Amino acid sequence: MIKQIFYTYKFKSSRLKEFNYNIEKLTFEEAKSNKEVINTFDSQLLRSIRDIKKKKINYKQLNDFKNQLECIKKQEHSDENAKKIDNLQRKIDSILFVPEIISIVMENKEHYRYLFRNGLRLNNKVYRRLTCSAGQARSSTVIFCETSVADKLDVIFDNGRDTKKELVPSKFNAYKGLATSATTVVSTPRFCLVPDYYSPTEVKVNFVKETDLNKDDDIEVKTITEMFNRFDGQGIISVEQAKKWADELDLDYIPSQWCFRQNYVKGMLSTFDIKAFCDEINNKNYMIRTSYLDENGKNKLADLRKVDVILSESQFKLWDSFPSMEAYQENCKNNNLQWGISLVSPKKDKDILKMNYQFLQTLNLGDKDIEKVCSKFVNWITGVTSKDIYYTLLFLLGTDIDEDKIINYLENSDNHWIKALMLDNKLIHDKWIKKKIYDLVKKKIKNGCLGQIFVDGNFQVLVSDPYAMMQHICSLEVTGLLNKNEHYSHYWNDKDVKVVDSMRAPLTYRSEHVLLNLKQNEKMDYWYRYNTTGIIVNIHGHETMNWAGSDFDFDIIATTSDKYIVKGVYQNELPITYEPPSSEKTKLTERKLYNADLHSFGSEIGQITNKSTSGYALLAQLESSSKEYETTLRRIQMCTKLQSAQIDKAKIGRKVKSIPNIWVKYNRINEFDSNESKENKQFLNDTLLNKHPYFFTYLYGGTRVKYKNYYNNQDITCRQRFGMSLEELKKLNRKTTEQLEFLNLFEQYSPVIDSDCVMNKICRYIESVDFGIKNIIKQDSYEIDYSHLMSVNSFTLDENKYKKIKKAYDKFKEQSSTLASTTSNDFTIKNGIDDEVEKNVDIVYEDLKNSLNKICSNVYELVDYLIHMFYIDKLESNKDVLWRVYGRYIIDNLKSKINKITLPIPSDDGDYDYLNMKYKLIEVDLINE
Repeated sequence: MIKQIFYTYKFKSSRLKEFNYNIEKLTFEEAKSNKEVINTFDSQLLRSIRDIKKKKINYKQLNDFKNQLECIKKQEHSDENAKKIDNLQRKIDSILFVPEIISIVMENKEHYRYLFRNGLRLNNKVYRRLTCSAGQARSSTVIFCETSVADKLDVIFDNGRDTKKELVPSKFNAYKGLATSATTVVSTPRFCLVPDYYSPTEVKVNFVKETDLNKDDDIEVKTITEMFNRFDGQGIISVEQAKKWADELDLDYIPSQWCFRQNYVKGMLSTFDIKAFCDEINNKNYMIRTSYLDENGKNKLADLRKVDVILSESQFKLWDSFPSMEAYQENCKNNNLQWGISLVSPKKDKDILKMNYQFLQTLNLGDKDIEKVCSKFVNWITGVTSKDIYYTLLFLLGTDIDEDKIINYLENSDNHWIKALMLDNKLIHDKWIKKKIYDLVKKKIKNGCLGQIFVDGNFQVLVSDPYAMMQHICSLEVTGLLNKNEHYSHYWNDKDVKVVDSMRAPLTYRSEHVLLNLKQNEKMDYWYRYNTTGIIVNIHGHETMNWAGSDFDFDIIATTSDKYIVKGVYQNELPITYEPPSSEKTKLTERKLYNADLHSFGSEIGQITNKSTSGYALLAQLESSSKEYETTLRRIQMCTKLQSAQIDKAKIGRKVKSIPNIWVKYNRINEFDSNESKENKQFLNDTLLNKHPYFFTYLYGGTRVKYKNYYNNQDITCRQRFGMSLEELKKLNRKTTEQLEFLNLFEQYSPVIDSDCVMNKICRYIESVDFGIKNIIKQDSYEIDYSHLMSVNSFTLDENKYKKIKKAYDKFKEQSSTLASTTSNDFTIKNGIDDEVEKNVDIVYEDLKNSLNKICSNVYELVDYLIHMFYIDKLESNKDVLWRVYGRYIIDNLKSKINKITLPIPSDDGDYDYLNMKYKLIEVDLINE
């Protein structure tokens, strides 16, 4: 699934306000320089804009331009060639740039109010609000569109729906926003719609009843009867259609699950043999009842022999806004609204699961358990530091490799320095590459301190028993093949594993760990034979409630067979639930959609998650029988409800309860306070969740600096008063009253909670391991001849040209030292990497290339100059730019001189052990053009 990248504008609202929301004569090149251009994948939105503008992408011409560009870069430098390169790049940009839409990050609601009322003027065109999906709302981002195009898009995306029908504004925003999802087009299937299937289940729960904004909610243990939508977000795709789509996407396998998008339709399709079911289970009856009614008020029938995809009503969000499925299909055809695939399940599941602190902090793990759980991670890191080039390559490449993937990696990967190491193992002695490996290992160790350790397991898509769904579709008794508390996994069955722990992110409370009892028999293997990946859930239990309200629209679940984690699951913990506020339907107006945006902006999920983490750290230093312990535990339970409310906020379009002030606000105790008041204030202070746990010093720089300064000052005081370090005092078996008081005060005023909670202990354990990573960057006497990275063995330097190249590079360094106004906010940051920043940096690199092309149009000659600059003239400089921008040409140079490489490949009789697999060394022939 290769996705084409396009370019659009993106601004912060403060930048627009500076220009009074009217920017004149902004060119694409200027916007790139300002870092106000971002990459985006193709979507229905972009396809519909091209339809309106009658613009077809000539991919052959686009590829021709790219090939011409590379061809000219190989020719001898001339001013004429430099102009040709610039001209071709502009042609490519003009094809891929979409000026009709703009993403705007709303930093201030007043900015949005102005833009909604008056629009944005850019290059003498007026842009107005078009859409704001649920994901965009969480990052306070709204898509604006050139007005004349927006008017036509509204008609296209309405797609003939009944516009008089009352809907929930915030939900409609999410449904319309599906058009912005990145998708790859597939052929339109024959499809039908069937009703959802609900069944009641009695569940004993911790029921949260909301109270005042600044109070703890009431939590009551009670038994409720919950109506579960058993196939929420799930549909069925025939094997024949799955094969067809797989061919269209150039896949060499049939995915078990498909994540798809269409106008007001989304969700997951499970691959299943529909025809076999009708023949063998439904007495060769192919006729089923659908959701739509005929003129007599009876359910229309569909013939499954003429159906490729069966949708459930939970997938077709506005199905009752269309008179019939035929009308909807005809409207989609007239408006050229196409089916698109955004994700598919993998051909083969991974064997290693990367945990996180949410998964770990909710387990009951002792010191020995922690050592065992961390052992795979510790052994992995230690192996990387052994200076074994092949182990290091596995660390860099990952476990899922074979000869074809190696060739593909060498052709398509952007990790050019890793490819260079594959081609020339001697580069392991290069100082910059050693530092890259050192930094990667150091980062992995830091992440390990944050809970990102490895255990046996993986992530798989959640599937509700597709056999049961077919029973429902065919109006049979819905029993399924799995009984209550039974689950199926082809992956785990192959490994003869009977019990695994399951976890879904974000995981807040202990009850969200669900032990799965895996079953297998001949009948299951037959009917689930196309679900070679995926965790199949029975239709009798309440697992989705435990997994914080999961559904089956391509939600993924983590599972592990690690016996210490399975043992560490808290048994019989009750799921957390509450009664969410209802959302009101109304006749839609642009004003109401805009108001729904305002209420949906931002998300406090991260803050709430942090409070639950602080809660677990605090629990570890409280007496389990105390009122403080009970209150803290209930607050953690309340965090689950607060997170659900944050998610519901986007659906209902209004404010929801947030973190109460009593959790974070310190209460000053005065002498004149009554004894009762003093006790109450002390209790509130003892249960505050206003500090990060110790291990968060690896997550937040500010917390790390605060704690380091505090610890160092207290350590000095400790040495002065007691003649020993703080750590020595902690380990002292017999302490004086004064020493105990000192430690109590140290803990009380510490900026972090340094308790013996599970995650703090994991962090401390990993800190205690000597990984020996300094061995990676120890100097050795190995001399490297960098001339083999060049295109010619004998390089002649033109001083005049070289000075211009150095000047252009120095200018680039100045420009890239700060990121401009399109940098997104914290909501898009995952694992410390801001995707938008990455996109912006790529755009800056384009500017550097354009500048250097004018100086030296022959890219291989240019690379020779740059290698001279970075490896001879500026030996100590950071070489990231060289390898990121021009690494592909260095790889070409290396490949022209090498015919074979030796690499480790998975093999049962291999000599290398790496993360649960064995590898042997083989020679791989390179095909050089």
